[in-house]
Amino acid sequence: MIRLSAIQLVCLDLDDTLWPCTPTIINAERAIYTWLQQHQPDITHTYSNEQLRDKRKQLIKRQPQLRNDLSAARRVHLQELADEHGLSHDWIEDAFQVFYLERQKVRLYHDVLPAIEFLAPRKQLVALTNGNAHIRHVGIHGYFRFQLSAADLQAAKPDPAMFNAAMARLGLQPEQVLHVGDHPRDDILGAHNAGITSVWLNRNQQEWEQDDFRPDYQISNLHQLIELLYGA
Repeated sequence: MIRLSAIQLVCLDLDDTLWPCTPTIINAERAIYTWLQQHQPDITHTYSNEQLRDKRKQLIKRQPQLRNDLSAARRVHLQELADEHGLSHDWIEDAFQVFYLERQKVRLYHDVLPAIEFLAPRKQLVALTNGNAHIRHVGIHGYFRFQLSAADLQAAKPDPAMFNAAMARLGLQPEQVLHVGDHPRDDILGAHNAGITSVWLNRNQQEWEQDDFRPDYQISNLHQLIELLYGA
């Protein structure tokens, strides 16, 4: 039986758990495309923004290890575009930073700040992400002990590496840890693989479609996480 009173660490996913990911990525990709139009127009004369997105997806299919570092994937994508058009590489980091800084401009869900403000003095909070947003740039790092990403471990959820690293760093056992995330496979299966309690944050009232594993708990907002942990 799961004893929630034993939980000392709450791990939180970032994208689509603390903020909606898609609009953030769309804005960031528009920003870098505008930059390319101004600084490397040969690329934008050849490809639309949507075509560049498709090319990057094909790159990751060819080099699946890049799923473990999405910043590296975007840099490699830009390098391939440079080589295709006979361009130098000296502009690539500037272009990437345009994307990266815009990618950090997220809009938190309404329940996020109240929840982490309540939890931070009571539990240890750690951010775990497969993506390349960072709590420091987003501005919420003060509530968290630290962040781990797939790039840090070269292993993306549902691989248990991030969960195991967080537990090792804080000297905790699986029964002392709970993970909250939106993604059935990355977050819930990942928590299951690490032997820790899983909470599926189902903001959009989706049906659970997995037969071989299930979340230990399901909530629709982070206020319910506090109710789950404290019965309030």
